[in-house]
Amino acid sequence: MSMQKHHLDTYDAHLAEYRPFGDSDYLHEQLQLRYQRRLGQLSTFLPLAGELSRALERVKAPARYRTVGDPVVRHTIQQALRRVVRGAQDGMLLAECEDVFRKTLRHLDNGTCGGPLESGGDKDRRLGQEAYHGWIWSNGHSDDIFDRTFRKVARDYFPAEEPCAPSATDLAKLEKGAELLRLLLPLTSRSALGHAHVIVTFHGRKASCSEFRVGGTVFINRDMLHNPWWVAEHLLHESLHQKLYDFRHTHTLLARDLSADRNSSAEGGAPIYSLWNAGGADRPNYWDTFRGIAAFHVYVHLALLCLQAERRKEELFERFGAPDASPPSLIHWHKAFERAQYLGRAIKESAWKELGPAGQLLVDWLLSTLNAIDASPPPANSSYLHLLLERYVVEASLIANTRLSLEATLQLEKIVRREADVVHHVLSALHAGQPELDRLDDAGVRRSDEGAGEHFLRFRGLIAKTLQRLSPDGYGFQRPSSVDSTALEDMLQTMVETSSRALLTLDTPVRVLAEATP
Repeated sequence: MSMQKHHLDTYDAHLAEYRPFGDSDYLHEQLQLRYQRRLGQLSTFLPLAGELSRALERVKAPARYRTVGDPVVRHTIQQALRRVVRGAQDGMLLAECEDVFRKTLRHLDNGTCGGPLESGGDKDRRLGQEAYHGWIWSNGHSDDIFDRTFRKVARDYFPAEEPCAPSATDLAKLEKGAELLRLLLPLTSRSALGHAHVIVTFHGRKASCSEFRVGGTVFINRDMLHNPWWVAEHLLHESLHQKLYDFRHTHTLLARDLSADRNSSAEGGAPIYSLWNAGGADRPNYWDTFRGIAAFHVYVHLALLCLQAERRKEELFERFGAPDASPPSLIHWHKAFERAQYLGRAIKESAWKELGPAGQLLVDWLLSTLNAIDASPPPANSSYLHLLLERYVVEASLIANTRLSLEATLQLEKIVRREADVVHHVLSALHAGQPELDRLDDAGVRRSDEGAGEHFLRFRGLIAKTLQRLSPDGYGFQRPSSVDSTALEDMLQTMVETSSRALLTLDTPVRVLAEATP
């Protein structure tokens, strides 16, 4: 990997400034216009909505930016539209919506800095000193309509993530991560973080999360704020989601987009198979079109972030320390590129008709940017076998040091026998030598001094190394011309999915991994 500084810096600017996909100033302007039009729709039924729209036209740009970015103001506008335009009978009452509009007007009249939600809390708790740095939520907020509404929204959309007040140490860690992100990608970080108006720390299983229906807000796990590289990656990750959500509000990202109140995880379209994530009965690793685009959008940016980290590691390790190795606190640049390339191609192949005109242009732009940065893109018709094997070994690693019940031990032994049969067939079809088959047979036998979990990891590790040797570039088998490698790769994929479902029936960390997958 050899990347010149000016080359990477050029793409930092490209991802941050290219209009309409990267230019955040443009996106903020479009979002403000969109919400003012929505307020105009409401004004016939709620005169206060019309007053708020006119007030937003009068105030200066920073006040308009923070008010339209406020998650409670956005949520209330959407809730009011559901009531008066779509006839919904649930959600916020119109009287509550009017109360939010009235107090937002008062907030604008007072010339208070920040958004209305922020005005009732500790206004000094920000991610940094720049104008684009968001406010960090605390539970010391006054018990007003903004606080009550936000807490209810958080409970409704993030029931497993309990918001909690960050300590002074937590704040310092967040600020340090944001500073590292600025040094790595000064323009891209400014652009992305400008869409994260509120940062919420929480206790829970997920590392971080965000949601289309909770605009301008990112959630980050307080218990994982150990390493600034981890903080930098997750701040960028979730802020990029918010940037894409704002793009979706203002452009035809999807051909048949949803009303804002429908569940964004239930969108239509051909599923996009996330090879590296754990599966299960409800197929959590099969993503809808929008989730696939959101992940693709993030991985293109992460690839550039990690290349910059690789280029500047000696300088930055001295100041920020090194990323944690296990579990890794920063994805490897090569892995980010592989996932981005896989998702971009999967969207083109299976979900293209689900995209609107702006969505298709966005995907093409991201792919062209990715291919310009990536010095070694995968060949056409790649199988991405290595992404499947990555998950295969991770599942075994989670189980290796777990205390297993007799039932779980017996289940693992069945999985080993079934997988050994499949891999034996694959190796034979690829004309692997007898030594490879003997090693497979040996790995399938549990040693007397070996626990079931340890054996499972050793067995799967041997299989992964063997298959990787037969696929040195990671994108497909080296095979005799008479062998249909696609059929063999499909067989391995089915094997992994079947085993994942079996592992999820057991009380093992694999179940936790599947439940926590973002």
